[in-house]
Amino acid sequence: MNPASLAPGSLVLCAQRSLHAQLGARRAGVTSSRETAWSSQPEGREQSLSLPGNEQRPKAAVVDHPAEPSDIRLIVSDMDGTLLDDDGKVPAAFWPLLGDLHRAGILFVPASGRQYQTLHGIFGEHDGLIYIAENGTNVVQDGVSIDLEPVEPTIIAPIVDWVRTTAAAGADLGLVVCGARSAYIERGDAHFVSQVRQYYAAVEVVADVQAAALDDVILKLAIYDPAFAETRSGPALRGLGLPSEIVVSGQNWVDVMRQGANKGRALERLQQQLGISRAQTMAFGDYLNDAEMLDAAGHSYAMANGHPSILARAMNIAPPCSEAGVVRSIRAALPHLQGEPVSV
Repeated sequence: MNPASLAPGSLVLCAQRSLHAQLGARRAGVTSSRETAWSSQPEGREQSLSLPGNEQRPKAAVVDHPAEPSDIRLIVSDMDGTLLDDDGKVPAAFWPLLGDLHRAGILFVPASGRQYQTLHGIFGEHDGLIYIAENGTNVVQDGVSIDLEPVEPTIIAPIVDWVRTTAAAGADLGLVVCGARSAYIERGDAHFVSQVRQYYAAVEVVADVQAAALDDVILKLAIYDPAFAETRSGPALRGLGLPSEIVVSGQNWVDVMRQGANKGRALERLQQQLGISRAQTMAFGDYLNDAEMLDAAGHSYAMANGHPSILARAMNIAPPCSEAGVVRSIRAALPHLQGEPVSV
């Protein structure tokens, strides 16, 4: 069964034979359609958040001890700027917490713009995780993609042409064509490759990324823009008017995905499959590509170091990633878990 032809809300096991079927259709020039009648997400919250008694809490306040949520069964967390510290490392206090969550029957889900292979390299020795990778376009369990949202093949060439033309005119841009099997780049200089390898463990330098795309299922196209992506590449890509989802996923990255694809949509389908409600879900994020994911959780946390719009959108604000904010917030919210309080 081809995941690109599924109706919205479906969650289907996609083994390797599913990927091969898609590749055969791509080579034969066959494209598939998918309904796009997704429900709209709530609007962003105001810049200050209401508390009991109509008090107003400034968005930068840090919540260390919120009221204990009842029956949390799923915790989903972004990686860069959220779970990972300023050096891009998982805080040491997270690993005993992960064990405590497992014993309590609470599922932890890394949710990232990073490639699945990269996420698995971080968590792979720990069993029982489900990964929301590539900004929600690839959900992986036990090494198998259970939910894929590939890009529309028709948008690949215009994006590739735009990056090539803009770079030829002097802009410092790089393109990553992100497939389920590997990522593909044409630019091979050491600086760009080092940036790419932070997020893509499986990456190939090729002569033509469009040709390479024919042999993989393409999940998204990531544009590297060191001149602040939110104000340059993001608006320029939206101006192309392509039927796609364009999100600024970091200070220097813009992701182009299938229309309607995001971490929140992937989380909603996962909740449905697992029989876990929004009220039983906690979510942590820091940047624009985390917005819909926070909306899909009954207990949402923005990191204190996060983007202003995410700070305004979340129900709670966690300590910064440099202070193990995800770990501290989970420990504070779920004191019944075993383990010692976190010290930083």
